[in-house]
Amino acid sequence: MLKKTFLFIATILTATSATTGYGEPDSLKGKVNLATFLDWFNNAEKYVHVKGLIVLDLIPVIFLTIQAVLFFKDRQKIKGLFTLLALLANLIGVFLVIQYAYPIASQMVGWTSDKVPSDWVSLKDDWLKYIGLHSLMGVLGWLCFVITYFVSEGKNTEVKRLSRFLNFSKNALAFFLTFVMGLSAARLYDFYFFPITYEISGVTLIEMHRPLDLAIRIIGPILFTFIVSLEVLLAALFFIEKSKTKGWLIIAVLIFLLCDTYIALQYNRPINDLFLTWTPTTIPTNWKIIRDEWLSYHLYRDIFMILGLISILLIYFVKRNKSVKQVYDI
Repeated sequence: MLKKTFLFIATILTATSATTGYGEPDSLKGKVNLATFLDWFNNAEKYVHVKGLIVLDLIPVIFLTIQAVLFFKDRQKIKGLFTLLALLANLIGVFLVIQYAYPIASQMVGWTSDKVPSDWVSLKDDWLKYIGLHSLMGVLGWLCFVITYFVSEGKNTEVKRLSRFLNFSKNALAFFLTFVMGLSAARLYDFYFFPITYEISGVTLIEMHRPLDLAIRIIGPILFTFIVSLEVLLAALFFIEKSKTKGWLIIAVLIFLLCDTYIALQYNRPINDLFLTWTPTTIPTNWKIIRDEWLSYHLYRDIFMILGLISILLIYFVKRNKSVKQVYDI
């Protein structure tokens, strides 16, 4: 029981390491307003520079190291190797930040609106590149660790409940949805440990939010339909397999996703529409109250996402039916 609890916690922490704490700075790439970038950067560094590596890297690295030892101790060598790969990916991300991103950040800390080098755009983009690579390494580490749930150690001669194709489909769906849910749940860490959005100005908020909002309006419905379809299919496969508990857990994941989407459409979207009408000169005096309300809805959505991740992870810890066992790990 203790080992399973530790594995569960290690999984959650590894998922959170897929974020860097900086949120979505893609809109700041290229030639942007200097004042906007400095406002965001100075507030972001205040939270992320030291705390980010401790919360998002050091703590997961400790848990991954212990988990790798536990796997090897239990003679689960393949799982241990994939855990080491996850650990290595995280360490490479840390190396990139310390070796390349930090030196650039130390220069940018001294920048002001009237005192920046002529190549500030390229320096900024280099820094964002290394931050992006750090995030990519975290995602790769999460991917490697998810694989450990699908590794079967030794030969397995147990009776199949589903055809080979359906068994493969079931595992592929579970793998993909677990991976995606982990990336989504990492948002709660950003919200709690790195509340950058509460610190930036109204101008910075709308300039960073607008391109992201417009993109989500296009891909959001497509992505939602795709994920819902996969979750319904996975739940159906579990019920066909007579793994009812796992099927209901996936139904719970679906319900949490629907709750997240309902809040997004019913509460966040009207405020998003309002944000799109603002310009730097027309931001209302009560904009912080509106922002706080908007962020509170995001917090509720992030909680539903972490509940969804917990629900889908529980399918790997549900006891198997002793009468008819499965070929795969789930």
